[in-house]
Amino acid sequence: MPVNNHLILSKFRYLTRTSASLPAIPDVEAGVRESLNSLRLAPQELARRRIAVTAGSRGIASLKEIVRATCCWLHELGVQPFVFPAMGSHGGATAEGQARILAGYGISQDYVGAPVISSMETVEISTTPRGLQVFVDRNAWDADAIVVINRIKPHTSFCGEIESGLLKMIAVGMGKQNGAEAVHRAARKYGYEEAIREISASTLASGKILLGVGVVENELHQICQVRALRAAEIASQEKDILQGARRLVPRIPVSKLQLLIVDELGKNISGTGMDAKIIGRGAGARPGEAPAIDLIYVRDLTAESGGNAVGMGHADMVHERFQRKVDFAKTYVNARTALNPSAVRMPMCFASDSDALDFAIKSFGSPSPSEQRLAWIRNTLDLSRIAISEPAVAEAEGLRGVWRISPENFEPRFDDQGSVFLEPASAERHGG
Repeated sequence: MPVNNHLILSKFRYLTRTSASLPAIPDVEAGVRESLNSLRLAPQELARRRIAVTAGSRGIASLKEIVRATCCWLHELGVQPFVFPAMGSHGGATAEGQARILAGYGISQDYVGAPVISSMETVEISTTPRGLQVFVDRNAWDADAIVVINRIKPHTSFCGEIESGLLKMIAVGMGKQNGAEAVHRAARKYGYEEAIREISASTLASGKILLGVGVVENELHQICQVRALRAAEIASQEKDILQGARRLVPRIPVSKLQLLIVDELGKNISGTGMDAKIIGRGAGARPGEAPAIDLIYVRDLTAESGGNAVGMGHADMVHERFQRKVDFAKTYVNARTALNPSAVRMPMCFASDSDALDFAIKSFGSPSPSEQRLAWIRNTLDLSRIAISEPAVAEAEGLRGVWRISPENFEPRFDDQGSVFLEPASAERHGG
């Protein structure tokens, strides 16, 4: 398709993931309850206690169902649960902003059967042997105990034996903005894994954590594993769960791209807007984890981000509608908390897709369609369907069985506003 009347883009084919390495749990709520029941907690020890339940800001599959199942299970033990946002400085570091994030995920009192109590107030509960401050949400600390819920997966910013999971939720999410700042400051000196381990160990030693519910997602963004762990098991078991989860992370299944088109970036997708280990930027990716990508073009910011555009610094180009949605106050609060200015550097901004793609193709030396290695994804969390240019299809041929390659190719087309879409190359063209 001509862009600005002289550049031609390659046609695309769709890669569709046909199966996951581990199947989805058919009934997530039943799976949560079964795992919790396996702990065999004595009801008489919990009756009439008030227990806080964490809910984070990430786009975890079936999050509201997981939280509801946990709260219902606690109710049946005679417990009075409540839910609190455990998300560091997200939501603009305001109680109202964090409550809105949970409401956007469908986590409300009516749905989960427990009050949602949002506050940014914290308690400094201790100082670690190396002088690191340990913070916990005040409402959670005032409860009799805390249940921690989180997805266990590779982290976007570091590699280690533990990365993103229950320990990180305890150290960062539950500590609100104060806790997140403490972890990031410590990480600059000791590294992320050491900071998370040391701070979470102090919270676990307090005896306030009752248990953790760790979930794992497969390549199709489905819950495939639920593990309920007693507090004393979390630190030792999370490492093993992460090893299994690492093998389930979806990838862009090509080795090199000139251009990656991303429909949306957002905090609900990744802590860095786009998973740095998917795009190979901003974190030390392991060999073969991510393709080499010359340019990344982001078309929009998710509504769930509420204007928080942390991660835009990993893009090279954005559409102007993305720029219009950026709330710099929220974005900079998050970047300041994480001590990460590079994540909020402003990319080049373009008024239309056609203008952005025209610039990108020219910057590669105006390669012909047979030389263009391009890919187009919705976001870095949803990689079940990827559009790749014809020159990259040959590399994908070896993936048949796990991926299906569309037999038909699709041609990039542009509307009157310069917005790009794909239509079957054989489709009848209207209007010249």
